[in-house]
Amino acid sequence: MFVRQPTFVSPRRLYFAAEKPAERVYRLPVDVYATEENLVLTASVPGLRPEDLEITLDDDTLVIRGESNGRNADVHYLMSERFHGKFERRLTINVPVNISAAEATFDNGVLTLVLPKAEEARPHRIAVKSAE
Repeated sequence: MFVRQPTFVSPRRLYFAAEKPAERVYRLPVDVYATEENLVLTASVPGLRPEDLEITLDDDTLVIRGESNGRNADVHYLMSERFHGKFERRLTINVPVNISAAEATFDNGVLTLVLPKAEEARPHRIAVKSAE
């Protein structure tokens, strides 16, 4: 059975001849986990160098951006599946962190960002005393 879809204007923006479409910025996939002392983020960014990445933390917003130039412009691709172009990832950090002690390392195409939790965000043990 054929079901006719309602007509609507596509959410894609129509461009006039003088306008250029906005450049696509890819969303960088990340893994994030928490320990008692740190927030740890990892992301795969193969083919990049540490200086190709920009990491900022402003208030509670962490931003990771960069660009991968993995394509060869002078060849005709039969298949192109690898990521190339600009990427960015914005994350809201809802735990106070000690940004001055943050560390970013880059090893074999994997970025690891360690954000130490601020002292007030770390778990504290409360001793239980007898009521006697």
